[in-house]
Amino acid sequence: MSLGSSVERLPRTPLADAGRHPDLVGRARQFREITALLGHGSADSRALLLSGEPGVGKSALLGEVARVMSAAGARVLSAVGVQFESALAYAGLHQLLLPLNDRIERLEDTHRRVLRSALGYGGDPVPDSLHVSHAVLFLLRRVATERPVFIVVDDLGCFDRASSAVLDFVARRSAGSRIGLLAACRSGAETFLDRAGFTEYELPPLDRDAAVELLGARFPRLTGPARDRVLAQAQGNPLALVELPAALGGPQHHAPDDLYDVLPLSPRLRSRHASRMARLPAESRRLLLLLALDDTGDPGVLRAGSDDPEALTALSAVESDRLITFDDTSRRFVFRHPLMRAAVVEASTLTERCQAHRTLAEIRAQAPERRAWHLGRATLVPDERVAALLEEAGHRAARRGDAAAAVATFTRAAELSPRPADRGRRLTRAAYLAADATGELHAASELLDRARCADPDRTGSLTAATRVLLLLNGGDGDIDMAHRLLVEAIETGSHGYDAGDDALIETLHVLQLVCWSAGRDELWKPFHAALDRLKPAAPPLLAACLDRLTEPLDVSWDAVRRGRRGGHVRRHIDALMHLCLQAFPAGRWEEAETLAAEGLTICEERQYPFSSWYFEYHQALLAAVRGQFEESRSTADRITQWAVPRGVLTAAAFADHARVLAELGAGDDECAYRHAVAISPAGRLAPHAPYALWGCMDLVEAAVHTRRTAEAEAHVRAMREAGVAALSPRLALLVAGSAALVAPDDDAVGCFEQALAVPAAQDWPFDLARIRLAYGERLRRMRFVTEARAQLEAAAEVFERLGARPWADRAAGELRATRRSRTGAKHGSVTLTGQEQEIAVLAASGLTNKQIGERLHLSPRTVGSHLYQLFPKLGIASRAGLRDALASLPGGNAF
Repeated sequence: MSLGSSVERLPRTPLADAGRHPDLVGRARQFREITALLGHGSADSRALLLSGEPGVGKSALLGEVARVMSAAGARVLSAVGVQFESALAYAGLHQLLLPLNDRIERLEDTHRRVLRSALGYGGDPVPDSLHVSHAVLFLLRRVATERPVFIVVDDLGCFDRASSAVLDFVARRSAGSRIGLLAACRSGAETFLDRAGFTEYELPPLDRDAAVELLGARFPRLTGPARDRVLAQAQGNPLALVELPAALGGPQHHAPDDLYDVLPLSPRLRSRHASRMARLPAESRRLLLLLALDDTGDPGVLRAGSDDPEALTALSAVESDRLITFDDTSRRFVFRHPLMRAAVVEASTLTERCQAHRTLAEIRAQAPERRAWHLGRATLVPDERVAALLEEAGHRAARRGDAAAAVATFTRAAELSPRPADRGRRLTRAAYLAADATGELHAASELLDRARCADPDRTGSLTAATRVLLLLNGGDGDIDMAHRLLVEAIETGSHGYDAGDDALIETLHVLQLVCWSAGRDELWKPFHAALDRLKPAAPPLLAACLDRLTEPLDVSWDAVRRGRRGGHVRRHIDALMHLCLQAFPAGRWEEAETLAAEGLTICEERQYPFSSWYFEYHQALLAAVRGQFEESRSTADRITQWAVPRGVLTAAAFADHARVLAELGAGDDECAYRHAVAISPAGRLAPHAPYALWGCMDLVEAAVHTRRTAEAEAHVRAMREAGVAALSPRLALLVAGSAALVAPDDDAVGCFEQALAVPAAQDWPFDLARIRLAYGERLRRMRFVTEARAQLEAAAEVFERLGARPWADRAAGELRATRRSRTGAKHGSVTLTGQEQEIAVLAASGLTNKQIGERLHLSPRTVGSHLYQLFPKLGIASRAGLRDALASLPGGNAF
């Protein structure tokens, strides 16, 4: 077995098995590339130098590669460079060859004496480097005749000069042997190795997804804003991702307001970086502190922050020590290591930090948010002027969607507020944002408690809104209690129904959410009463509940992108809801599936369980149209079991919508009708329930199939009288399709053609294909076989493309029936019409006359009449003989 052949098997080893070290999360690609370089290239490429910043995971990756090589049969020889041994000749070689001591003793005398002397085992003088290198290469080649040899060296920068020369010699002369070499060192580190003989591989930081996975695995209870701060500060460095959360105190895992300028370092990291900071001149440390606290890398900060025009020269010591570098592209200073910024801040005193913040506040006078924040950090006693600036900065941050910054800013404003009433108001605003925008229920609860302690008499609408959000997401989710809290706060508040009162408007938004979730008309009355009293007028988003299919997608995608970067949680969830709602009728079912999964993840991770049902509904919907009926029904049942005890009747109605489609797909039209009228009774459109409009054609179809013609016509009449078609293009298509379903045969063709001609009808492929299917079925029954095939083929193509298996099968069955309608089915002198054969096949499958009638839109009596005429033709006396009789027909393969 060659080294190449053993390594070639490595990429097929699952990294889940070949990656037991926790820091190997997200390293599958690098693992494959490294093993490929070691095993798939030329002989020279088997000497690989792995470089990367401290903590990036070089040692973990080296260890994993070595473990897998050993499992593949290689003899692994490893060593780690040690700083205090770097001056000792052959100290590294001693580590490498220690497992081969017994083999050294079996070498011929010349090589044995050379190696024993080099390793300090004998009293002979140490031979020259060339003799030692030849002896080592001879030893390794002899060992490699038995099995491949794999040399692993970590921290090459601390390897002694003599051992490095031997490694260089072996790497250059291992061609044709089964000897591989993998070494690692810090990026930019000086080594005694001639790198010309090595292929170099730079190990990058983890990408965000991998960093989130690693952080979640190691610290699953770390909350959103704290987690986002760790991710931002660690910049994908695995060591930082593991060490920074470990140094956080308990409250900091939950409350974003407790996270200061930078996250603290663990004692191990602090001691590692302290010596580097201590060596710097005082001016260099001061300028570094300005850079660390400003966190923009702007060179202007250094120029403005120093009285000495030549102060930038003090950074030369910092750059030479590889603490920072200047990015020529962005024209900004960058800390080379993600932990160095924290190390700079931790090495400073409180006085130094306050002075630096005051300096930065002066420099950032034209940036109100930054100026306020720096003043807030520089101020140690209550100061209303600074608190007011921070409050305004908090409003600015909230308006641009940086909820975590807004919470921290309002909290700091409260801490600097001299008056209890101001402190309570600002803490309440921070609590509301924590509950609404960041999903930090624990932090929100603590902030609300602090607000109550600061101002025990404080109530107000925003306090109620915060309590309701905590109730819905952290409590039992009782809708009626939430409604009472909000209505009482609004009706007894001192806001004067001023439409410019942000707290009142936020509270009305929460009340709107509660009313919509409840799905009961009577709960909307206080909401509309409050809207009518708003002066000068209600904001547009409160004044109307539009069909969301008319809203632009780019706005929602923008909210999703911001949410993925840690932005406003409820807006992120709301945008995902909108995009799911758009994707399903538009036929983008894979996109809807992905978005629903993301929504469920966000609801779980960001403590917003109240909204989970909506994404489960979309999963149930997708399962229904794909023919996964049991999965769809069980998901719908789970939604209902959660929703009904809490009074969230809208969720129960959405679950019914999924059931309607599942039963229509399964052919149980009676059950589909029962669930459809549970959403909105036939002939009546439920108010405040736009979802009742999305299922209007489902109700009509189920009614028609169960021969409830009067109910179907009444529902179409209700849609027309309400002007539903004018609300959106999709609703116009559904209304036209519903009208065609109830049209008599004389008018059916015209009505169906009108439905197909609705502008932009092709944008809703599933709805349009269902209308084409119904059109084709009607045409076939009217004996327009050629025209029916055109509609059925078009419908079948769309259903196949979408993956709507039940509807695709139904269209295929209708197409088969059109062929039978032209030719009939003959058995000797027996001739069956297409409809007779279809009834016979369904009856033979075990369906009752009623079920056959629902499937074929016939009365049970008509079905019975057809069967009565069939039996004599086929020479049988009962249903029991149908299967065999049909199978005996020419081409009889129905079973």
